[in-house]
Amino acid sequence: MSGVKASVLIPVYNGAPFIKEAVESILNQSFTDFELILLNDASPDNSEEIIKTFKDARIRYYRNEKNLGISASRNKLMTLARGEYLIVMDDDDISLPNRLEEQIKFMDSHPDVTMAGSWCELFSNKPDKGIINYLKYCFYNLGWIWTQKNSPGWEEMFCCNPIMHTTSVLRRQHIEQHQIRYNSDYSPAEDYDLCRQILSAGLKLANIPQLLVKYRWFGSNVSITRRPAMKIADRKVKADVRNILQTTRPPYPYYKVILRKLRLKILLRKY
Repeated sequence: MSGVKASVLIPVYNGAPFIKEAVESILNQSFTDFELILLNDASPDNSEEIIKTFKDARIRYYRNEKNLGISASRNKLMTLARGEYLIVMDDDDISLPNRLEEQIKFMDSHPDVTMAGSWCELFSNKPDKGIINYLKYCFYNLGWIWTQKNSPGWEEMFCCNPIMHTTSVLRRQHIEQHQIRYNSDYSPAEDYDLCRQILSAGLKLANIPQLLVKYRWFGSNVSITRRPAMKIADRKVKADVRNILQTTRPPYPYYKVILRKLRLKILLRKY
């Protein structure tokens, strides 16, 4: 299979409970000109057996001989891709049937955009036990929709990651031209740093104001299980963004105004 429009990239690690549902959500897309590349990062579970039950010719499956980590695995997936667009997805999330169609339509009509995310719906699995876990399950299944600014820039970058990564699509030509890659030095916030790299290269980010992905929220999410490391990596990206705002002239001569506005927002949120 060569010359496909899109490459869907899914890194897999201990994904056995959810990988079947994730793969099916891609195979059932309304848009069909894609390849699905799955890279097993030396999972000790039976993810491989589940993946091999699929007989769709659009699937390409690979396995790392040893665990490389998420950044190296995502970079490897990029090098394996043949598509014009790179569709990012985690092994426990669900893409709605029109995701690829809408994202490719958007990227085709916005040739200046390098990376675009979308809205996503939070959901969770019913826990095995515990009243607290059950209450969390009820909370995350109320139909919460995660939305972000349509055209995020440096102000949004300084505040937080402006794109929910599992909802994103990347323009492969821009990524290769500017040698943009996931940096393990920023793990587990390597996706946040990827957005910083894109803006630093003078490229554009966007969010499509449509619900296209269901994001599974549960106790083993990296953002929960590695919270101390996430905070450190998050601060590291913000420090880089602050340095860029302080030293770049132009196009961001009013960085101090941006920083003051953000400090005010943070202060108001506390109260």
